[in-house]
Formats: sequence, structure tokens, C-alpha cells
Amino acid sequence: MLWAVLAGCCLLLLIAAVGAVSAAPRQVLGAKAADCAACHGADKVLPDSHPGVKDMKWKDCQACHTEGKMSLVGKMPGSHRHQFSGVDCAACHGKGQPEPLAMDKCVSCHGPTAKLAEKTAKVKPENPHTSPHYGTELDCTLCHKQHAKNENYCNQCHKFDFKVP
Repeated sequence: MLWAVLAGCCLLLLIAAVGAVSAAPRQVLGAKAADCAACHGADKVLPDSHPGVKDMKWKDCQACHTEGKMSLVGKMPGSHRHQFSGVDCAACHGKGQPEPLAMDKCVSCHGPTAKLAEKTAKVKPENPHTSPHYGTELDCTLCHKQHAKNENYCNQCHKFDFKVP
């Protein structure tokens, strides 16, 4: 009985964590990089006065969207970095049913976790990519959420004050 309750709780947590993708999988299966409508719906996303975005690159968006309410940097899940840098959904999730990523997908582009830990070695109060509990092998998606707000996983027990990009 307890096992069934725990399994149900885990399922609810999983649904909450990936709800945005799982809620409309057909909608995002064929999504291309910077395809706003794939995630935000087919209704008008941009005003008529906005320049066409079909062939726009991330740096072009940043020409206007860097400050205040119009900022795309740090205001939205994953800050749209993958989409605007030309990485489409299938590059990470594959062409089938979207599923949460395994850490090996992250490190295939971002490099080995030990190298990431070297890059953030001077972050204070603690290096977020290594710990006495997990070494450098903590799953990336515990902090870095592409489809939800990023969070500091360590703060469940500790009070480390650093921003998760």
C-alpha cells in the first residue's frame, strides 16, 4: 500500500516537472528551433509590428530583448537559449514521444561533468557542479529546467545563495 502511495506521488511530481511538454506532445514533436507557436500555441504570439522571426538568430533577438519586460534573458524557462541557438526539440528529446532527458544528453553537448565543475570552481559559497554528496554526477535537470523555472536543488537542505542560469 505504501509503495502505491509513493509511486503515485512520484508520478505527480514527474507530471508537474514536465507538464508543459507532456500536455501537448503532438504540438512540439515537429517543433523547429525558435518556433514560438510550437510551445506558445498557434494564436498570435507577436504583434503585427514585430519583424519576421523565421530566420532570426538568438543575437538578433537580443538586439531588442535584453532589458526590462521585453527581456528574453533569464525571464523564461531555460531563457530560450537552446531554441534561439538553433537547437530544436528533437535534438535532445528525439523524434518520438517527448520524455525527460537523461544526463548523457546534456553532457554530449555541454561536456563532461568534471569539466563543468572546473568552470564553476570559483562560484561562492559552493561550486554548484560538485558536492561531497554526489561528486560531479548530480543530474543536470534537478537545477536546470528547460520547461519550468530553474531552481537551486541544494537549497532543499542548504542555504546557498547563487542563481541557476
